[in-house]
Amino acid sequence: GGAHGGPGAHSPYGRSPGFSPQGRPMGPGPPITAMAIADAIFDEIRNSGTDVKKPEITDRQLELLAFVFDAKHLENSLVMYQKRAVKKLVAVKSGRTCWQVRGKSGAKEEYLVFPTHYCSCRAFQWDVLSKGEQLICKHMLAVRIAEALDDYNVVEIDDALLAQLLEAYANDAGDGGGGTRR
Repeated sequence: GGAHGGPGAHSPYGRSPGFSPQGRPMGPGPPITAMAIADAIFDEIRNSGTDVKKPEITDRQLELLAFVFDAKHLENSLVMYQKRAVKKLVAVKSGRTCWQVRGKSGAKEEYLVFPTHYCSCRAFQWDVLSKGEQLICKHMLAVRIAEALDDYNVVEIDDALLAQLLEAYANDAGDGGGGTRR
């Protein structure tokens, strides 16, 4: 962009900076991250619902999400969402929550997900943390979609069981494993 007449330099909507794969703005403009844009889109989706109507994703919102996350990445996440692979685990006594997402490759693989911070899959370790090629993995994105649409399975579990589950994932991660095999 900028003085050399590149893309977005004289857009009727003002300057629109490009973003690095890590979500950092490139060139002139306010420091808006790609995740901030995604968060705003998810808020918009969430707020489209009413007491009598579930939230919905518009084509425009899908286009914007495909721009932020990559079309294939978004498509994989939507498939997981549509296959009802996303479930919210709620500890009965404490109210603590985490998410489990069944992997695309098979029903045996389930990943532990904290949608804004962590997923137990290898892609999160490699593509997100190590290489910085993605903002979040497809499992985290599937949770964000399900959460925004208020459409997911809720499983209430005992607090002790949640603690055991988290410990099992932690042990799995220690030996390079991604999820739990059932």
